[in-house]
Amino acid sequence: MASIKVSELKILFEKIIEKLETEYVDDNELELKTIIYRLIPTEKWDKFDKPEDWFSASEIMQGDLQDDLTELRKLISEKDRIATFVDFDRLASILREISQVENPID
Repeated sequence: MASIKVSELKILFEKIIEKLETEYVDDNELELKTIIYRLIPTEKWDKFDKPEDWFSASEIMQGDLQDDLTELRKLISEKDRIATFVDFDRLASILREISQVENPID
């Protein structure tokens, strides 16, 4: 079983922020080109062995980056708001989009 320490995640997030600050000086906004995306829940990953499974499976969920951003901005602006594990998914979707925009794997 794979594992990772919280301290390792902290270092990784710090390095990601450093990269973004290097690429986007002066707190420029990052353009997100996708709004609606598909998401395969982690517990369903092993059900998708062949690419043809990806388009017909009811287990694939639809996400909305605009909704993700709205909810994550509430986490920023509402000081008493507590992060949830759903926020992890929201942030992961934003990070995937940034990665795809900057390093497309078409």
